[in-house]
Formats: sequence, C-alpha cells, structure tokens
Amino acid sequence: MKTLILLTSVIAFLVTGCGFTSTSPGEAVVFSRFGDVAPKCYPAGFYLYNPFTTSVYHVDVKVQKFEVKADASSRDLQDVHTAIVVNFAIDGNQCHELIKNVGVAFAQQIILPAVEEVTKASTALFPVEKVIQDRPKLKKEIEDGLKARLSPYWITVQAVSITNITFSHDFGRAIEQKQVEEQNVQRAEFVRQQAEKEGQRQLALAEGQAKANRLLQESLKSSPEVLQMKALDKWDGKLPAYMGSGSVPFIRLDQGK
Repeated sequence: MKTLILLTSVIAFLVTGCGFTSTSPGEAVVFSRFGDVAPKCYPAGFYLYNPFTTSVYHVDVKVQKFEVKADASSRDLQDVHTAIVVNFAIDGNQCHELIKNVGVAFAQQIILPAVEEVTKASTALFPVEKVIQDRPKLKKEIEDGLKARLSPYWITVQAVSITNITFSHDFGRAIEQKQVEEQNVQRAEFVRQQAEKEGQRQLALAEGQAKANRLLQESLKSSPEVLQMKALDKWDGKLPAYMGSGSVPFIRLDQGK
C-alpha cells in the first residue's frame, strides 16, 4: 500500500512538473536545454518537456511579410524615400541554427539592417529620374541583394515589392516645374507644326494659282479666241453708246424710245 502511494506521488510530481507544448501547421519547435540549443527543428505536433531545464521556441516557417521604410540617395545625390515589403520564409529544417546564432529577434537584427543597406546600395546605382522609370530594375537589384545577404541565415527571400517611392519636397517641385516646361515645349512645337502646315497649304495654293495663270497666259498667246471668250464672259449685254472711229459715229439704238 505504501509502495502504491509512493508511486502515485512520484507520477503526480512528474506530471505536475512536466511541461507540454503544441504547434500548428506551418510552425516548428526548437528546444534549448540549459541554454544549449538542440540540433534539430521539430515539426508541428504535441511535445512534453521539463520546464525547469528546457526553453521552447516556436518558429513560424510559413511565408511572412516584413515592411521597411528605407531612406537612400540616388546616383546624383537626390533623397529617395521608399517603402519596401519583403516576403520571406525560414528553413524549417535549419531554424534551430537561426535561433542558436541570431535569436528570436532575427527580423530586427538581420532583416531590417539588410533591407536598409541593400536599398541604399541599389538606389545609388540609378540617377533620380530613372528610379521610377526603371523601377523593375531597382526592385530586382534589391531582391538579388537581399537573397545573397539573408541566405546564410537560412532565410529565403521569396519576393520584394517597392510599394511607394517619394522624393524631397524641393525635388518634387522641380519635377512639377520640369513637367510644365516640357508641356510648354510640346505646345510650342505643336503650334510650329500647325504654322508649317498652314504655310505649306498657302504655298501649294499660290503655286497652283501661278500655274493656272501661266497656263492661261500661254493659251491666250496661242489662241486669241480665248481672249474674246473672256471678254464675252465679262460683257453685261449692253451695246456701247458709240463705236468705231472716224467722223461717223454709231447712233445709240435706244434714242428712238
């Protein structure tokens, strides 16, 4: 009887002094016993452990999102402010190495400074007017740089997005002024082209009229009948009061009326 009571007491002590943890799909567990990280990542499941000697770390191994507002300078030393979104995932088989070498605050200790540094280095490759025009190239530069920087820590960069780009207030005003000047130049060029087209039209009309006059003169020289026809076209149908030469005038036909 005493043995049973003792055994029951031992089991109760072990049960009450035993910790347990469970994880959801997409999570891994890392155990640390007396500060020594176990050389293994445990998949999702239910685990018992000694809470007096063991610490438990839950690691999200799904794709995660990390947002950073990074300031940089272009190649021509203009201020560029960007909002960067990094989608990344932790290697579920090596997450214990990340906990061992970096700790649970890896996002602030590793990802944040990497994004800031890579963004500065990548933005400096582009003049300021190309930062927006060549946005896909800038995005690829940042993405490739982050993959190289984070892969030694068992962090895989899935994608990088540049969600916003802004410039300094003075440069923004300069861009607006430049756009206004470009619009004025385009408007002046349009007016010039219209004037040139109108000049070409007037020239074509003048050349056509000159050609017509030249042809008319040539036809008059070659055919006097044409001149007579032109005179008849202009005649109003009334006979002149006097016609002929000499001392005998023609009498007006309407005198007898």
